[in-house]
Amino acid sequence: FTPAESVMPELLIKFDNLELDLTSYQLRRNGSVLKLEKIPMELLILLVSRSGQLVRREEIIDKLWGKDVFLDSEQGVNTAIRKIRQVLDDDPDQPRFIATVVGKGYRFIARINTPVESQIVPAISRPSPSRIRTHSALLILALAALSVGAYLSVRHFRSPPGRTMLAVLPFQNLSGDPEQDYFSDGLTEEMITQLGRLDPKQLGVIARTSAMSYKHSSKSIDQIGRELGVKYVLEGSARREAGRVRITAQLIQVSDQSHLWAAEYDRDPRSVLEVQTEVSSAIGSEIRLHLTPAQRAPPAQVHPVNPEAYEAYLKGRYFTEKWTEEGTRISREYFEQAIEKDPNYALAYAGLADSYMWGRAGLPPEEAFRRAGAAASRALQLDATLGEPHAALAQIKFTNDWDWAGAEAEFKRAIELNPNDTNALHMYSHYLLAMGRFDESEAISKRALEHDPVSPTMQLHLGFHYLVARQYDRAIDQYLKLLQVDPSFPDAHNQLAAAYRQKGMLDQSVTEYLQEETLLGMTPDQIATLKAAYARSGIRGLWLTVLEFVETSEQGNISPYQVASYYSILGKNDQSFEWLKKAYEKRDGRLVAIKTDFDFDNLHADPRYTDLLRRMKLIQ
Repeated sequence: FTPAESVMPELLIKFDNLELDLTSYQLRRNGSVLKLEKIPMELLILLVSRSGQLVRREEIIDKLWGKDVFLDSEQGVNTAIRKIRQVLDDDPDQPRFIATVVGKGYRFIARINTPVESQIVPAISRPSPSRIRTHSALLILALAALSVGAYLSVRHFRSPPGRTMLAVLPFQNLSGDPEQDYFSDGLTEEMITQLGRLDPKQLGVIARTSAMSYKHSSKSIDQIGRELGVKYVLEGSARREAGRVRITAQLIQVSDQSHLWAAEYDRDPRSVLEVQTEVSSAIGSEIRLHLTPAQRAPPAQVHPVNPEAYEAYLKGRYFTEKWTEEGTRISREYFEQAIEKDPNYALAYAGLADSYMWGRAGLPPEEAFRRAGAAASRALQLDATLGEPHAALAQIKFTNDWDWAGAEAEFKRAIELNPNDTNALHMYSHYLLAMGRFDESEAISKRALEHDPVSPTMQLHLGFHYLVARQYDRAIDQYLKLLQVDPSFPDAHNQLAAAYRQKGMLDQSVTEYLQEETLLGMTPDQIATLKAAYARSGIRGLWLTVLEFVETSEQGNISPYQVASYYSILGKNDQSFEWLKKAYEKRDGRLVAIKTDFDFDNLHADPRYTDLLRRMKLIQ
């Protein structure tokens, strides 16, 4: 080679009027840099490097996230493709750059022009084969580095050594009627609960939220197993016809997709709960758990269920899981119907307690808590083995009664009875954060995430733990990973804004805060007003403008604790204490966080702060 020929070419790829510069990690159109986030950029590089070839979705997930990442990477691929198309101005129906191969993956179809060489390389009509190979090798190395970086950037959660993890996939509804989904979904949830109680020290069961994300999924057992980090998968189906229920179930080992066990049950609807117990016991034997005779026996409280009551209960749970105001109202009606059909149906009371606990539907907080407590207590009178009513009572004692010892006892009992209840684990972690027990909170947060690995809520909560524990860099890292998968998650933007603010990264904080408000429906005029306030008077001007918005809003919907935090951020301590007094008198549920909330750190030296904590019995 001559000296000129030995110069390494730039990692610059041209197509249409665009340049993909791997050296500066930029995409440019006619010299102007186009904004593209990390994951979409890495996906574009991957597609371009395989120009004209099909790149399967599985390969994309593997290279950008890694095989064992427990996030909804399928949705992440969709989001990344959408962002690339937006930047490239590419129509998915008539693509010029990226074509979708339905059910398989994507293909980069634009013509790639000759790479631009360094200026000291003599102009030639076409690159020599050696230069083509050099450029290709560098591109492959760049892709490898990007893939490793993406893989290492995501935290992996694996089960503890010696503990087997299992996932119950959504039971298929074979009735031919979509309105019967509530039955198969309810059966899935009950199987998760039954199996979660077998032997928690040896068998961990993936929670409902993560399991139900695979409803109607075409993913292979191998892929699902990798995403959830499980060794076994239970799948099945339910068919209701002629007054009978036919349930099939099979246990599959993920490593080789071998069927370890299968069974079919044809029963009267009254005995569905007995079928669940039989299946869970059989699976326990197949996984070679050393169960005690008591664990193998059906629970003492199981009794034939009125079919109409059971159906109403399943419909109630179905609508509860929609997590909407309307869904909560409908679910409450179904739980009440179930109780009317069978006044001794403990699960229906447990569901009713949850409907009041998590969806007040216009009721004053004190009335919602009262009804939730009454329903939970009745459920436990009928069946003391249920964990969910204990979780509801724990939340009432925590956020309304400020009975700290009583709340912890109920949380622990709920988790002991139902170790798979990620809702109880989630709220217990909040309790531990409020008490300042950060190490314990982190352990519980990760335990919840182990059971619910693809749940955005659990991913968000781990970030919140880091935020409250003042581990701001870890919090920021966690939120950015979550937003790569779901950029439209308002709470993630909100908490990321807080982490940036605590780090003094005010521009980034304001950007995230405004993104959250945009997603929540703030008008463009209000967003513009906030931007102008920040440009004119900095972060103080922004928060003063936020307070102006609060003063003109409906006061009945405002959390006094939230307003107090705004005044504390601004250093207006007297006004902050005035609103904290209102929060105390109103029994604002958010006030339980006052001991560890960083927004109130500047109040700690004030005797009024110590007095508030003493009145709440958070300190002696």
